[in-house]
Amino acid sequence: MPYVSIKRLVDNSLAAMLAAVEVYNKPQMTYRDEVTVMLIVNGWELALKATLRQKNRSIFYPKQRGERYRSVGLDDALGRVAANSLWPVGIDGPAVTANIKALAEYRDRAIHLYNAQGLGAVIYPFLQQNVLNYRDFMLAKFKKDLADSMTWQLLPLGATAPADAVQFMKVDKNATMVAEVQDFIAELRRLMDDAESAGSEMTRVATVYDINMQSVKKMTSADLVVAVSSTADGQVVLRKTDPNQTHPFSMTELLDKVNERHEGRKLTTYDYQAICWKEPLRENTKYAWKHSSGASHVWSGDAVSYLAAMTDDQYDSIRVEYREHLRG
Repeated sequence: MPYVSIKRLVDNSLAAMLAAVEVYNKPQMTYRDEVTVMLIVNGWELALKATLRQKNRSIFYPKQRGERYRSVGLDDALGRVAANSLWPVGIDGPAVTANIKALAEYRDRAIHLYNAQGLGAVIYPFLQQNVLNYRDFMLAKFKKDLADSMTWQLLPLGATAPADAVQFMKVDKNATMVAEVQDFIAELRRLMDDAESAGSEMTRVATVYDINMQSVKKMTSADLVVAVSSTADGQVVLRKTDPNQTHPFSMTELLDKVNERHEGRKLTTYDYQAICWKEPLRENTKYAWKHSSGASHVWSGDAVSYLAAMTDDQYDSIRVEYREHLRG
């Protein structure tokens, strides 16, 4: 079996992702969205293969007589990472997989969709969340921070989410292109529905957007409305949702969600108080949010994943420390 350098895989993966961000931020470049997605998907494939090799798992298909070794493709790499339980703690593997597959679907359809106006607006929420997922993944697996290699505060597609914005873009009114857009959106919805049915944290799939198909006449305040019509110009409207949607869980709902996924002892409000005392979760907007005039915090899907991934031993240790703290 051929020797494969984990370091080279990691370095090339990071290079592909950085190149994708650089390409995306060249607004005058033609074929920009397609090239960006191709690079991002390639970056993930290399990162997944590095993860498999890190644990001495094969990244090759069985060798056929008279043929060279063939490394696995993206779908098989995702499957092997999941089968070997190699997703990092706190990262929802099925949700990240749905996000990656959404971009892979766009890549595979690129030859048919390149001139369908407005698809860049459709794919952007998946691109942005993909970069955030990738950053978390590489930090957890290889201690490589994507943000160290980019001036992220200057980029609309970077290591942190952009400011709230509303974008309006035209959808090609050509009937063939309308059908392509509708077909692509249907596939995105299928991927998201499958992830949601599996209990995945949907904030890992797309950056605080929801996907809806509505007629031109019904465009209201949906997060993503794709209005396609063969007789009139449509619009793609992207609206960043507020923290009430990205952090939908109260304390009680948070505990319920965690207890559904946590395999050990069920958590109580006492455990909630103990973990919030021990860990600065309330100060981390990735997990918690509180309105300036609000009385309590609300929690995100990432908070559910974080707490559900902790072991009973970790909770027992925190309970002991918290009890001693209260006595002192």
